[in-house]
Amino acid sequence: MQTGKSTVKDIFDGTRIFNVPVYQRAYSWEKEDNLREFLSDIVNQHPDRSYFLGSFLFHIKGDRNEFRVIDIVDGQQRLTTFVIFINILIQKLIARSSNLVSERTKRIFVKDDDVFKLETSNEDSAFLHNVVLSQTEAQDVNINTPSQQLLLEAKKFFTKELDKYDLTILEKIYTTSTNADVLLYVVDKINTATQIFELLNDRGRKLTDLEAIKSFLMYNTGLVSGNPDQIIKNIQTDFAEIYRTIEKYEIDDRVVLRYHTIAFEGCPADYQEKPKEFTKNKITKLVNSEDSKKAAINEIQDYSTRLKNSFVIYSQIQEDKYKEYELSQLFMIGRIAPYYPVLMRIYKEQRDKFNHLVNLINRFTFRASLVNLRSNGESYLYTALRNNEDVITLVDSFTSDNWWKINHRAIEAIEYENYYEWLSKNIVRYILFSYENLLRKAKGFPLLSMKEYFTDIDREKLSIEHISAKRAKNVEYDDEFNEKYMHNIGNLVIDYAASNTSKGNKNTKDKLQAFNLAPLMSQNEIDEVDCDWENVDSIKLFIKEREKKLKTFIKNQFQLNDT
Repeated sequence: MQTGKSTVKDIFDGTRIFNVPVYQRAYSWEKEDNLREFLSDIVNQHPDRSYFLGSFLFHIKGDRNEFRVIDIVDGQQRLTTFVIFINILIQKLIARSSNLVSERTKRIFVKDDDVFKLETSNEDSAFLHNVVLSQTEAQDVNINTPSQQLLLEAKKFFTKELDKYDLTILEKIYTTSTNADVLLYVVDKINTATQIFELLNDRGRKLTDLEAIKSFLMYNTGLVSGNPDQIIKNIQTDFAEIYRTIEKYEIDDRVVLRYHTIAFEGCPADYQEKPKEFTKNKITKLVNSEDSKKAAINEIQDYSTRLKNSFVIYSQIQEDKYKEYELSQLFMIGRIAPYYPVLMRIYKEQRDKFNHLVNLINRFTFRASLVNLRSNGESYLYTALRNNEDVITLVDSFTSDNWWKINHRAIEAIEYENYYEWLSKNIVRYILFSYENLLRKAKGFPLLSMKEYFTDIDREKLSIEHISAKRAKNVEYDDEFNEKYMHNIGNLVIDYAASNTSKGNKNTKDKLQAFNLAPLMSQNEIDEVDCDWENVDSIKLFIKEREKKLKTFIKNQFQLNDT
């Protein structure tokens, strides 16, 4: 195998095992964005023109028995997809007695006795071999990672789509795909591979910012170090852990890269949205200075480790949000994104003060959500991070010093009458959810958790119910009721979506049995009130009394009494 133009059937010559290294991203191609286009390009290829499968960068790792092991440095998504596709295509051609293929064909492209021609260095390898590349239909399969789900979906997609074609078209597809052109870059040293990878990136290959930074670090290691292999191996190990973390927690790597750059890299405001550019500029200055080669090597190694640690910290916060009360409240209030750099910094450097910080952020974000404040104070916070100043005290000052008149505006918002129409639905739901937990705590019952707040199960989703419905039967509302009482917090209660739908526009009197038997205590207590649910004045009185109780709760719960 040599650098240059080749064909698919030449690179799959039966003597090679292609390996996806551990430092590469797990399989990520999706049906609509990638697989459908992949198949369409092959099916619609003009017979007089060669199909181009793509460019591949291979690193020759060595021999394993009679096979040569090839690391796929670039092109692993496309090559993995091709192997899944060709495996299913060969099966269908054999089933239809095509003369183009035989079991020997499968040994060349997919599996030779017990040896698969494609493997991965992560936990997906066994799944790829035993489920995706097997001939049996996948039933009751345990899927442990998002990439395994995508691998299985690729198998199902090609199985379904290729069934649509007759033998003539399937044979055309086979000929087109196996005779496809490829452009190869083949190296025997990883240092050379990273240089080529960087050059390919510079020429317009679309990479994520994280992938571009990885290649940039490895490429520049080769420029400043006389013996770069060990350093490159360390970088690969760091990024292997980053990719496994991304896979496990389904992390958006662009977002965490930005958070890391703001939290730990002294990033100025102009570069907060351009972490890749900031990182490259910082390291390039060291690389290009003859007096800073040693500093460049140290910075490259340290940066790689710092970035890995940030992904770990971010994932730990994702786990803790289900266990730590204050942190779960922040996620439910729903304005967490601007605070991630601060949270990550304090989590790493002042872990004992982390919960106190979250409590302060909650005080502020609840008020900000009430009044729909646009600012989250992030410009002040990020400047404090850059200057290594005390961000905890700064967050505290947002509410204690009444920045943006936040306390006064929040108290005004609490006095609104039409909560359902004037406030965000999430903050109303959060208030009612918090009130429900107050009642549960008082009676010693288990509290509702964040998992219940964000559940994806339709019948268990929490919604907002009008106690006296908009079109309730047997009651005639006057204009005052519609303006001041209908959407009042006193007329709202948290409910499960399925239960809410079943109640419909029943009169509240007819809902009482459901309220009384409901697993929600804030509904149970409605039955304890003496109210004529067909008399508007009686309903108004009920709503006003309940409004007073809930507004007192809000002020006490969120420390808005004396601010």
